[in-house]
Amino acid sequence: MKIRLFNFGWLLIAMSMAISCTSSSKYLERGDYDKAISKSVKTLMKKPDKNDEIRTLKKAFSLANKRDLDRIRQLKLSGQPDIFDNLVDNYSRLISRQDLVERLPNEVLSKIHFKHIDYNSDIVEAKKKAAEYFYARGSKLLETGNKMDARKAYSDFKRVKHYFPAYYQIDSKIDQAEYMGTNNVVFYIQNESRTALPEDFQNEILKVSLKKLNRQWLNFDTWENENVNYDYTIYLSIKEIVTSPDLVKEIHYKEEKTIEDGFEYVLDENGNVKKDTSGNDIKVPAYKVISCNIIETRMNKSARVGGSLDFYDNRDRQLIKTMPVATEFVFAYSTAFAQGDARALKKETKRKIGMKPVPFPTELQMIFDTNEDLKAKVKDIIASNRNILLN
Repeated sequence: MKIRLFNFGWLLIAMSMAISCTSSSKYLERGDYDKAISKSVKTLMKKPDKNDEIRTLKKAFSLANKRDLDRIRQLKLSGQPDIFDNLVDNYSRLISRQDLVERLPNEVLSKIHFKHIDYNSDIVEAKKKAAEYFYARGSKLLETGNKMDARKAYSDFKRVKHYFPAYYQIDSKIDQAEYMGTNNVVFYIQNESRTALPEDFQNEILKVSLKKLNRQWLNFDTWENENVNYDYTIYLSIKEIVTSPDLVKEIHYKEEKTIEDGFEYVLDENGNVKKDTSGNDIKVPAYKVISCNIIETRMNKSARVGGSLDFYDNRDRQLIKTMPVATEFVFAYSTAFAQGDARALKKETKRKIGMKPVPFPTELQMIFDTNEDLKAKVKDIIASNRNILLN
């Protein structure tokens, strides 16, 4: 693997050097005139007396301009109404290219017979015509009342604003196109189970922040707006609500721990106490095992809410997708009573001993407590299926 990475690194370096070492004349031969011009200008800014670069620049500059001017003539002769965007692009290249070359010393400009040409009036006229064309086409598209056409109109109006930010009513046109091109989605909850939902359960679920899922052309509402025509409806259909009985289990166990308990003398093989070099008795720590018996009471209860997310296209009243969704909330609580040496207890066991008894939550409370996880899962499923709501 190291060898491969090493070779790949050298390959990248070699490719980079090959690109940087490509001469302006090579670019010229390939017909890549603007790269040839850029390379020559860079060289001539440092060495304005390099005649081979001057010759390359002169030819590349002439051919590049000729290509763009020929294209402009062809576009104008075509008589097509959508040519002006392309005209702007060609005039922009002519201006940028000319500005680049014009930076060179006068002696170089004289040798390539450079003559400044003013394209400003041409590009301004092309931009005006382009803006008129896109504005008219966008307005026509809006008249169809079709959402896809409205999105195309939005792109056209944005193009107009690109050319002329203060164009007549352009901001209101953009807003109108975005409004008409947006699909509106409303979210509902329906209980199809045989169990009543807790009070405020639905209101709590509807707090799911679907607005954060909004994107261009897609708007979510969790509360129906009478002034909005909804293209899609998403139903959270609750089909199963199950709670377990209150479960209490008592378990008995023992915890042990080895602790230091004073000291003991070190004896030699004859049973006498050993001495250190100073004549003192040698002592070592003594240990003992302590224990504590625990009676732990474990309380457990669970609630499960399941169903499906159903996506409907309101325009033809068709179910377009259904996804299962389920969540479970578990209540688990433990208290403990100890008999013996409390020093043997683990930290977690000590915490349980300090816990006071509590009553089991009600079934309604258990069901209600599933809502946080259910909201998160609903949001994730909708987020991963947003694309089907854009048609």
